Amino acid sequence: MDPTIDKRDTASLLPSGSVTKWRWAGALLLGTVLWSAALFTSEVIPQILLGLKLQGPTYALVGVIQAVLGFLAVAIALRPVKRGVRDVGLVSAHWRNDALIGAAVAVGFALVQFLVIIPNTGGAGRSDIAVNAAQIGDSAWGVVGFVVLAWTGAFSEELFFRGLFFTAVHKMLGDTNAALAVAVAATVALFAAGHGYQGWAGVVDTGFYGGLTLTLLFVWRGRLTACIVAHALWNTLATEAIYLWY
Repeated sequence: MDPTIDKRDTASLLPSGSVTKWRWAGALLLGTVLWSAALFTSEVIPQILLGLKLQGPTYALVGVIQAVLGFLAVAIALRPVKRGVRDVGLVSAHWRNDALIGAAVAVGFALVQFLVIIPNTGGAGRSDIAVNAAQIGDSAWGVVGFVVLAWTGAFSEELFFRGLFFTAVHKMLGDTNAALAVAVAATVALFAAGHGYQGWAGVVDTGFYGGLTLTLLFVWRGRLTACIVAHALWNTLATEAIYLWY
């Protein structure tokens, strides 16, 4: 092992034999329940308790709540396996390189999407474009709210999907190539299904980028920084492009 790498700096260095598979299964179940509750609460508080319309600027508040509660959900879920968020990739090591890699992935994907794919697959008529345009609204404040959600939501989602879900499934199945493939496939499927509200176009796009691309990025880097930046920056660029063009 490279002596310059702290064993806490990458999720790939977690010892698989020190925690039983059943404990990882319990952590996964607990985390899924708690994180889902956090997601639900992040939308209930602004709408029910504060009487705000779930559109535009309100999504900034949704994102902040989601980031805080999502972090707590994953941190609590990791306690049965005696792990912390650092152990599933939330570390600052090599953050500059990882951030640059994540930014390059996001910009590249955005260029392909908005210059080639979206214009040739329905444009404004696509289900995901229509849904996101309605969520952003017609004001610049809607863009601001959605950009805040882009970063806070990406933090929460990456910590859960890549940090907890992928890691737990991989550890449950064992450290083999087959287990890795199943963990990747399961993460892609869950991430895509979670964006079903965007219609089939959203499911396919998020399955490929947010599911497959970002999961492979996590496998490669072993840390969450690149995934968070790639996720958040893509959401940011998409928000601005949809507001200006659609």
